[in-house]
Amino acid sequence: MLNINLSTLLLQVANFLIMVFILARFLFKPLKEMLDKRASRVTSAVDEAEKATREAEELRLEYEKRRENIDVEIAALRNEARIVVDETRQQMLQEAYQEIEAMRVRAKEELEQQRADALRLHRSKIGELVATLTRRMMEDILNPQLHQAYLDAFLDQLRSVQLDGRISISGEETVSAELITATPLTQEDKARIGTTLETVVAQPIDLVCRVDAGLIAGAMVRLGDTLIDGSLQGQLQQLRSRYEEEIE
Repeated sequence: MLNINLSTLLLQVANFLIMVFILARFLFKPLKEMLDKRASRVTSAVDEAEKATREAEELRLEYEKRRENIDVEIAALRNEARIVVDETRQQMLQEAYQEIEAMRVRAKEELEQQRADALRLHRSKIGELVATLTRRMMEDILNPQLHQAYLDAFLDQLRSVQLDGRISISGEETVSAELITATPLTQEDKARIGTTLETVVAQPIDLVCRVDAGLIAGAMVRLGDTLIDGSLQGQLQQLRSRYEEEIE
């Protein structure tokens, strides 16, 4: 049979309770608080990790979305750039074509102008040559009868001239006239021309005569600012002028 000492048992129980109290007060409670804090930190770290993971996922999704948008924008920019390049190229080609057409037109106009100038110069030289040859031929065949024929033709020309308003005359004043002939006139021819002029002008004529062999044949008369040319030289000059104006 066990011999249990009650006082010793009570003392041991009391020591045990004291030890439990001390351990609970100074060991288990701080340990529990430390474990709780550690668990809280772990939980917080896990939450932060999950939050960071979510944020990283959101960032990844946003990045993917932005990347898609950027790809779309890049494609749009490339397409726009291609359109601009095509339009610019078309515009440059059109401007080049227009410039080429303008150059072609200018070249054609310049060629036509050069052709016209060359033709005009050619006709001028031919006209001058024809007039010179005709003058030389006429000078070789002119005789008194031809000179008289040209003078008679000049008188017919005077009779057909209309001088209304072309010379200034008033009352019974004498009108001055200069008669230029290729050869010296006889008194009869001078009187005939003076009478014809007085009939045409209907006024007395103060006639001054002079000779100019350059007229070749015929005559011309000057009444103020009016010149009536019936000379062979004048006819040759008119022939030359008409020939030079006939440029195709």
